[in-house]
Amino acid sequence: MKGSYKEFFRLILSLIYVVFVIAGISGISYNLFRPEGWASSWLGSMWSMEIHFLVMAIPVFIILIIVVKKWLNGLFASSRGDTFVNILMGILLLAGIYFLGRYFFF
Repeated sequence: MKGSYKEFFRLILSLIYVVFVIAGISGISYNLFRPEGWASSWLGSMWSMEIHFLVMAIPVFIILIIVVKKWLNGLFASSRGDTFVNILMGILLLAGIYFLGRYFFF
């Protein structure tokens, strides 16, 4: 019985982790590709408004598939993976916490 609680707790924590990572990817992508976002300020008038939503949706969808696949394979465990991947996932996790906090509280 104790083992099942541990497994359930680990599943919930990994699900929260994935939600924060996806929120980080989505928040960064939104701020990069929105009409007054980072890309439009860098590219200026060259940025076409008709394609910017498609440009935002494609990388978010691809990264979402990769993150969910890695989560299902259990590759987000701290004992596995490369240090660079762990740092990148930590950055995306913190970005997700920031963007979700900003969305819900500000």
